[in-house]
Amino acid sequence: MGRLETSTQELSLKNYVKTFVHREALGQMFRLGLIGGFNTVFTLSLSVLFREVFSMRDEWAVTSAWVVGTLVSYALNRTWTFSLDTDGANARETLHFFGVNVVAWVLTVAIVWLAGRMFGALSNLEFIFAQLVAAAIIVIPKFAAYRDVVFRRSLEDAREASEGE
Repeated sequence: MGRLETSTQELSLKNYVKTFVHREALGQMFRLGLIGGFNTVFTLSLSVLFREVFSMRDEWAVTSAWVVGTLVSYALNRTWTFSLDTDGANARETLHFFGVNVVAWVLTVAIVWLAGRMFGALSNLEFIFAQLVAAAIIVIPKFAAYRDVVFRRSLEDAREASEGE
């Protein structure tokens, strides 16, 4: 690879990173953070409930809570974070959203499993902490995937519609 190609790629990456530091993106990240915070508490509560009340193994408790939390997250992020009405939702968008969240779920389950292997049976507090570590690791990549993959077409359509008015 030539020096010019490397410089062009570095410039492209630099320009991409800049897209995270403007008013609209910062507002979206703030709203994503609020929804993420709410959804984290909601999902953690469900996972502990499933673990304690229904005696589910940790992996199943995390998975069951993840399914419910992902549905809630999709609806909230589509309508509030990215200001898209629910009429525009489509199968591609929904599948991409779940795809991004499957990666997040795999990482979360892996971290919980690893914590259990390293420290033995986890208390509820340790169980929650392991899930919070995973959430912290994936927050920025998740935002980028939501914005640039999941809701990209819908956001472009909304921009075009507002510019045409």
